[in-house]
Amino acid sequence: MTKLSSRFRFLIRNKTFIKVCCNHFRLKKLRDDNQKDTNKIGRILMKYKYDCTKPVTFNEHLSWLKFNYRNKMWEKCADKLEAKKFLIENGFDKYVVKTYKIYNDSSEIKLDELPNQFVLKTNNDCGSIFVCKKGKTNFERVFRLLDNALKSDYSKFHGEWVYENIEPKIYAEELLESYDGCKLVDYKLFGFNGRFGWGFAAINRESDTRFTIFEKDYTIQDVDYIYLRPKKGCVPPKPIHYNEMEQITEKISKILKFVRVDFYETKDGVKIGELTFFSQSGLGSFTKKCYDYKYGGYFKDLKHYFS
Repeated sequence: MTKLSSRFRFLIRNKTFIKVCCNHFRLKKLRDDNQKDTNKIGRILMKYKYDCTKPVTFNEHLSWLKFNYRNKMWEKCADKLEAKKFLIENGFDKYVVKTYKIYNDSSEIKLDELPNQFVLKTNNDCGSIFVCKKGKTNFERVFRLLDNALKSDYSKFHGEWVYENIEPKIYAEELLESYDGCKLVDYKLFGFNGRFGWGFAAINRESDTRFTIFEKDYTIQDVDYIYLRPKKGCVPPKPIHYNEMEQITEKISKILKFVRVDFYETKDGVKIGELTFFSQSGLGSFTKKCYDYKYGGYFKDLKHYFS
């Protein structure tokens, strides 16, 4: 409830509450698992003639890939547990977050086998992440939500085929600590066949989430992504190991051709949270349309890989 009320306050303050409500009712009868309806949704959200059958913008390219491209390595990496294996197999083992246990469902979880603090996640969807602390966490609620997540088929909600064949699992993972003792920041970097393009930092993931867009060498851009503008004075500083993040992104994207690599700057150095291919399902609007077109340009040299 705290997270929800915070989100409403944010929308009202930024004068987007009415717009979001109107868009919700306009989109209610549409789906985004086919090209026709995706184009309709895109035109409402992006405010330009969105057409994923002839992609030009960054978002159009992501939607085109949803409907016209298949890649076994992408399927493997969409599974958060298999992604760890992929990273280890390709020499990125030092960036992989430690996994304590893997379960078929919550009934198999034995808390006495886990440390006092840890994270529970599912490997088959987006957002089922629970920071757990013994003596504080309502495990009955967390277990119920995890089991519900196991039953979800994320590919049917958004047409993201990479999730279709994942065998659902719950897993317990090490709880990461930031290098400076503050809350962890998500640094999400997009790589295009060995070239870093752009990225965004996400803060306050548990409440009033804010995004900060950056380009090469952590150059901050004056544009919002899905209308999550950073508060004045709250732009995350350049990470200590930022250059390493760019290099890792370029190496991984050389293998996968296109990928978003999600990083954390921790007391133990850089760690990779997950690998993603359809950021915001290809419907993440920019407050300045020129950036959608600009970042779409990175796909020009990749067309022969995806044909």
